[in-house]
Amino acid sequence: MKRCIICLQELELFQGLENQQFSNLCRCTMKKKLGKGDYLFRQDEMVSTVYLIKSGKLKMVQTTKDGHETILDVCGPGEILGELSLYQDQKELSSAVAMEDAYICCFNRQQFKESIQQDSSFAWRVISYLGKKRYENLQKQGEETRQTVKEKLLNLFYRFANEYGQKEAWGLLIDLKVTQQELADMIGSSRVMVVQALKELKEASIIDRKKGYYVLKDDPCVSVHIFE
Repeated sequence: MKRCIICLQELELFQGLENQQFSNLCRCTMKKKLGKGDYLFRQDEMVSTVYLIKSGKLKMVQTTKDGHETILDVCGPGEILGELSLYQDQKELSSAVAMEDAYICCFNRQQFKESIQQDSSFAWRVISYLGKKRYENLQKQGEETRQTVKEKLLNLFYRFANEYGQKEAWGLLIDLKVTQQELADMIGSSRVMVVQALKELKEASIIDRKKGYYVLKDDPCVSVHIFE
């Protein structure tokens, strides 16, 4: 599967910055490479860095005191992590774990804030991005409270297809390998219930599986197709 490494100037967030501003921002930016399973940061750590994903995908994992893990989200190229550090020093509410090889740009909080102060349009883009991210999370939480496990699973596939879909001859491939347990953690269910939901969707010719990748069929009346 082709992995794209984005240039920061391709991102809407950085478009419009003066060349000198952008050069100053990039000059002090640290680059980090993660392997599958590596942590970018851990829950309860004090983080004073803003992270921007250049390539790869990371899952945001929250662990309760009794050790139960919930996957809050999956983040990919162009997304910002550690944004809480823009406001104040406080502990991270979740851990960021690489699901595959990933390249990260790391911005010092002070440096990032200076760029915001120098350019009001950049500040507005940052505010808009964070506001949109919060709205989408609240909307997702509201929808999930009224859905069955099968509906939650299906909507999760739709969201992943929208974010990571790649057009193929046999449909829209979701460029994301995820286990049954990870699917369960993402929708707040058990693996047993997810397995049953997957079975029902497969029997209804809505899903199938191939090499761990999910695919949306071209037929708009059919939701998801996974190949074996």
